[in-house]
Amino acid sequence: MTTKEKIEKLKEFKNERHFREFLIDFLKESGFTNVMHTHRYGSPEQGKDIIAKYPHTLEGEDWYAFVVKLGRIGGGTNEIETIKNQIKQAFEYPYSGPDGKRQKINKVKVVTNENFTGGAQDQLSQSPDLQVYNNFKFWWNENLIELIDENYPDYWLPGDAFAKEYSKSFIKKLQTEIEIRDLTIRKIDDKKVQKLLDIFIEPRLTTSEIEEDKRTKEKIVKQRKFNLNNIEQIQENLLFSGEQGSGKTKVLNSLACQLGSAELITKNKSIPVSIKAPDFKENAYQIHETLLKAVKQNSGHFFKDDVFDNLTPIIFIDNLDLLKKDEKEKLIKNLKTYCTENSTNYVLTYRKNEFEYDKEIKTVRIHNFNVKQIESFITKFFESSDRGKKFIKILKESDILSKLPTTPLTITLISLLYDENNFEIPATLSDIYLDFTSILLGKLEIRNKTELLIFNIKRRLFTAISLKMLDEKQFQLTYDEFKTFINSFLIDRGYQEQEDEDISELIEKSGLLYIDDNNEVGFKQQAFVEFFASLEIYHHSRLTHYEKLINQFNDVTWQNTAIFYAGHSKELYGMIDDIISKSPNEDLKDWFVNSGGMGYLAQALYQTKPSERKKLVLKSLDNLIKSYNEIKKLSEDESSFFYNIPLTFLCSIVDFWFNENFKSVTLTKTLEQSFNDLFKEENCFENNYKLLMISTTLMNPYIGEDACFERLIERKEFINHPILPFVADMVIDLGIIEKKSVSKVLKVKLEKSIKKKKEYLKAVLKEPAYRFNDDFSIDN
Repeated sequence: MTTKEKIEKLKEFKNERHFREFLIDFLKESGFTNVMHTHRYGSPEQGKDIIAKYPHTLEGEDWYAFVVKLGRIGGGTNEIETIKNQIKQAFEYPYSGPDGKRQKINKVKVVTNENFTGGAQDQLSQSPDLQVYNNFKFWWNENLIELIDENYPDYWLPGDAFAKEYSKSFIKKLQTEIEIRDLTIRKIDDKKVQKLLDIFIEPRLTTSEIEEDKRTKEKIVKQRKFNLNNIEQIQENLLFSGEQGSGKTKVLNSLACQLGSAELITKNKSIPVSIKAPDFKENAYQIHETLLKAVKQNSGHFFKDDVFDNLTPIIFIDNLDLLKKDEKEKLIKNLKTYCTENSTNYVLTYRKNEFEYDKEIKTVRIHNFNVKQIESFITKFFESSDRGKKFIKILKESDILSKLPTTPLTITLISLLYDENNFEIPATLSDIYLDFTSILLGKLEIRNKTELLIFNIKRRLFTAISLKMLDEKQFQLTYDEFKTFINSFLIDRGYQEQEDEDISELIEKSGLLYIDDNNEVGFKQQAFVEFFASLEIYHHSRLTHYEKLINQFNDVTWQNTAIFYAGHSKELYGMIDDIISKSPNEDLKDWFVNSGGMGYLAQALYQTKPSERKKLVLKSLDNLIKSYNEIKKLSEDESSFFYNIPLTFLCSIVDFWFNENFKSVTLTKTLEQSFNDLFKEENCFENNYKLLMISTTLMNPYIGEDACFERLIERKEFINHPILPFVADMVIDLGIIEKKSVSKVLKVKLEKSIKKKKEYLKAVLKEPAYRFNDDFSIDN
């Protein structure tokens, strides 16, 4: 708004009373206290239209009187005399308030909303009658604008004082609300919190609408896109539904903020009020009282008890999931009654779609993020940096997004962990699941009589039943089996038995469990079973289940559990030796599964010394050499998947497997130490092949170390080998390592070596692997 526009706005006061009411708000915003409009109390004003106290830090306090005028003050005799008398009276007669207390005035301000001519100011300043009083000054439109800009800039915004104050406080509160800061066990610094607050990727929102086919008259359900940005008024009751972490609060707050601008409050004559469902308990689910309390918190000294006489409340209620069934029903009943009686609407968030068939409520489904939205979030979080691009690649390659719901909560937690230490997903898998499940369980209420169960007991319910499922390889239980187990667990520990209603709420509100049409209960992802079972073993069942983790390491489900288990400590001496010596290691399946698991285990134990984790690298390489030899034999077997596979393809597949399971920055030192140890050993095919696997893994985009690869290429026995230079070139072409990371000198060396063996390599590509002897000559 320009200065000219501000001057015009100050002229808009209809009368002096309206101008005085503005000044009262302005003085409060400027730091004045005990502001009183003398005309309201029936006491003689004696020159004083408004009085107020201003506290000075060093000099104590001053009491001001304000002589308020509307319009231009010129030099007219009557006008000047009136003001002179008011100034004199303001100083001479203490103010006597409605309580009878008298207050002497120290300073006087003469205030007008328009021009105060220099001549008029001179007449007052130089008047002999006022010489004895030197503590009076003048405010007029020009210097008043500067003071308003500094102390009360919201005045220039559309709307009245109440709407502007409420809008500012309401929007600020909602925009700084971020549950992850309160719920996560991980401390998040303020800069990251602000970054998260600034990011809003609008999820895909849809509504279901029943339409009638014009030709067949058949009723069909159609999904329609729901756009938040187009909403300026709430004209129907809405329910935003989505699973835990889908961003229901963010969507609700965004819409409330959108409708909470002072301009829309004034235009619509309605006011959005946002309340957490549990807060209604304090007022026994009385809607009106709860709304008034919430409005008062956001409007400060502008609050009036009759606020809803002029403004219709639009009620936004979050966290309906946190109420028990009877509490929820009571709130909804009171809410509907209130809204009907007051011709208004409400907006809710709730995980389930149970209101879908309530004709009074329109359900809006919040969908989980798709790949494009995930990339958009990460790009904004990492501020379009290369780290963001790298992290997107890690997410895609790690397949973590298939093991967790792709909600804003999940992506936020994973991003925060990566931002904290730059470690890839396998290394931080336990931390990701711990944070994710802690947030969900932190919001889950399970009662023992009137007391809420402590967090550890809530978590034990899930860890204990997960271990039972894992032991029995039964990942679904009937509802009765589930209920019996939960109650047996609680009763054994002195807790109250849970009724059917409580068990149903436990399943529904956990965000982790489901119950299907056959009344069977299970976890939404098998990874949850593996994670919770690992927690149960780590904290409560090592004596009975540690050996099982080792002996069944080649069972993928138990292997995943073992990797979660290792991730809880990150440093477990003894486990590495046990896995190497005791896990099954008999056939091709064992060798592949074993070596892959060892890679993830080495990452999970990232705080363990590289010299210890090196054992896993070397054992995995031994197993992969066994795999190489076995597949070479199988290339002769027509019934085998590997029938007729060429030797170079076989080598590339094995290299790829090692790379996929060991490509982590957490293993950089471990891989380098392994390389150095092997480089000192016999200069033979097997060791050079192992060195190729290590060096190409170090060259992958996650690590980007090329020194080992360069040393290997410089080795005469490697560069002159019949197939290894060609395998190295294939690995580069397959994208296992980045081409740009390989220097031109190394590329030229590889190309020269390959050209020398051109005819031989043509035969290698045509013939199955079994045709080649140990010296790589073709067996005729």
